[in-house]
Amino acid sequence: MLTAKQENFVELLTKGTSQTSAYRGAYDTQNMSDKTVWEEASRLRRHPKVSTRILELEKEKEARRRLQAVSREERVLNELERIAFSDGPIAGRLKAMELLGKHIGFFTPKMESPIERTSGEILSEIHKRLNKISAKAYTRPNRVTEILP
Repeated sequence: MLTAKQENFVELLTKGTSQTSAYRGAYDTQNMSDKTVWEEASRLRRHPKVSTRILELEKEKEARRRLQAVSREERVLNELERIAFSDGPIAGRLKAMELLGKHIGFFTPKMESPIERTSGEILSEIHKRLNKISAKAYTRPNRVTEILP
């Protein structure tokens, strides 16, 4: 359990105040030199109970920030849904649907899994295609002979 002054120091620190300013805000420092204030603030910051409480408050602050981000995302998605399924202009509705689809992952390119073949299979395929092309060349009538009598 922290004293009221220690708790005040911790709260000021987690709000972004410098160590020295937080110490000045929590304690009476009128008769102290700047060097002494800095040393005492540093010592207090390293105090096990104080440093533990700072970590706790920073974790709580991060959890609130994440919750707010999720809440913002939900509000944006809800608004996009409202626009997409309303009777508004078609361009706006289509854009809202596109953005919703991208968020859900509808428009990600589908990756075809490559077919793994051995070099022998590839070579065999090449020979088949070459034979097919050459067979067509021999069976195709010569255009010059078709035109001439």
